Amino acid sequence: MPSPTAVPNPSAAAAAPEQALAAFAAAILVGPHHKQLSKDRRQLLTFLRNTHTAHARAITNPLPTLAPAKIGGMSLNSSLALLSRREGAAASRYRSAARKAKGSEALLLGSLSAAAGSFASALGSSNPPGTSPVANRQPVEVLSEIAAVQELVRQLHAIVYGYQQAIGQFKVLSRQRPKAERELLAQRIFRDRLIAWLRKHAADVPAAAPAYVPSIVPRNPATAGKLIMRMQTALEPFCGLWLAAAATQPDRQQALNALTNAMKTAHSWGAPLAAWPGYSS
Repeated sequence: MPSPTAVPNPSAAAAAPEQALAAFAAAILVGPHHKQLSKDRRQLLTFLRNTHTAHARAITNPLPTLAPAKIGGMSLNSSLALLSRREGAAASRYRSAARKAKGSEALLLGSLSAAAGSFASALGSSNPPGTSPVANRQPVEVLSEIAAVQELVRQLHAIVYGYQQAIGQFKVLSRQRPKAERELLAQRIFRDRLIAWLRKHAADVPAAAPAYVPSIVPRNPATAGKLIMRMQTALEPFCGLWLAAAATQPDRQQALNALTNAMKTAHSWGAPLAAWPGYSS
């Protein structure tokens, strides 16, 4: 009697793309051109290897065995460009899957999408950003969508206040001032749209406090920029809460856009790459 056909483990199959990205980063690290890697590039590739391994373990643990990746006769620049394209493709796949998922699964897929997109950009940069330690995800309580949007509005009230404090420290003709002013306008528009959403759903709208205590008191351009970076980084988990709570695909798309935008803005002010965008650190 023939033996039954083995049924593939769906979790292992889902983790395979993350393992493949980790293996490709590892192959570049030890490949024939590894001595040409700058310190920043080596740090970035080590971070990618460790992060993708952590992502795979979040999908299934223990991980199945995967053969080492081979980069053949590619040059260093070609292998880095290929890895960047694969990161970008992964970001698109995860984004599409996140729109169709719900709850904590939507947050996980959205986080993987945001992370892969940031990794693709970092690999293509002549000045790679710094990296954060690769830690485990913090558990997330899935709120009702109204509660998640209310929390996000509260955070945006504080961010608008913080931007107003920071902008005054930039010189009028500096590059940072118009950038911060555009971002402040975008935060106000985003907040007002969420307030309109709450009113449409007959929910209470959180009021802004008269003042807030910033995590950094802006006293010069450097500290003002650092404050904005910290505020945008702190906004990401609130966008993640909304992504996990969103009840419809359009709302999940908006939440994922908000998470990605907060992450990109934080990076533009010097935030390091993170393994789990949308989760609390």
